[in-house]
Amino acid sequence: MKDSKERFMKVALAEARKGMNKGNRPFGAVIVKDGRIAARAHSTAISGHDISAHAELDVIRKLSNKAKTHDLTGCTLYATGQPCLMCSAAMAIAKISELVIGASHEDMPARMRLGRKRPGRVTYKEIFSEYGLKVRVNHGVLRDEVMKLYEERVKNQR
Repeated sequence: MKDSKERFMKVALAEARKGMNKGNRPFGAVIVKDGRIAARAHSTAISGHDISAHAELDVIRKLSNKAKTHDLTGCTLYATGQPCLMCSAAMAIAKISELVIGASHEDMPARMRLGRKRPGRVTYKEIFSEYGLKVRVNHGVLRDEVMKLYEERVKNQR
């Protein structure tokens, strides 16, 4: 089980690197259904001039369009970073069954956080709860590799 989580997180990391190489923040996401990758995406918020173009939103959008449904029950979403409130709400609406996170918001280098704090310290947990969704959550999958990518981003911003 651990090996498959790491394997899929590596794909999310590759997506994050793709986005970072295009000038975006290093976030990638993958949705897995029945043990296979159903969709993958990376942040294009900076290069696409679209503040809502987060990896998690894009991967949900891609799979929903492909599957012709917004009900993604039974799917696992792999995210290199802890999802923001907007992405968490999208996951709740899509009924994602499992969330696998590489690094938490607190792990992120301060320089990447853009000096912002989360509103009222609300997290995906509260969002999922508000929607009455019970999502299995796994933290820290390939955290060190995610952190290396974050540090690379910070170094290249200087």
